[in-house]
Amino acid sequence: MYQSMPCSDPEVQIQRLLNRLESALKTTEHWSLTPPSLWAMQSDAPFACDRMDFAQWLQFIFIPRFTEMLKLQRPLPTSMALLPMAEEWYKGLQKSEPVRIHVLVVIAQIDDLFSGKLL
Repeated sequence: MYQSMPCSDPEVQIQRLLNRLESALKTTEHWSLTPPSLWAMQSDAPFACDRMDFAQWLQFIFIPRFTEMLKLQRPLPTSMALLPMAEEWYKGLQKSEPVRIHVLVVIAQIDDLFSGKLL
């Protein structure tokens, strides 16, 4: 079965950043092997913050949703602001500075790309 793949430059950049985000979450040991419950996945709160942590939201909602949007060539947002939430989430984590910077840099690049700063 043929699946449409991202072909425009911005789409390729988005897919690369999604892949880098996945890698960064795995490297920092914030990648879960167990998905959240159906109840958690049905949250209406921004970032599903009432039912899962930010890393789970990235892994189980954000990355799959944007990957699917790319495959189906659906319109993508023209702006995004994930970095403030990521910075808030990281305040309580006991991770080394280089690891924190790596994840935050990828998220900042995603924000910049959707805001047109990297296009």
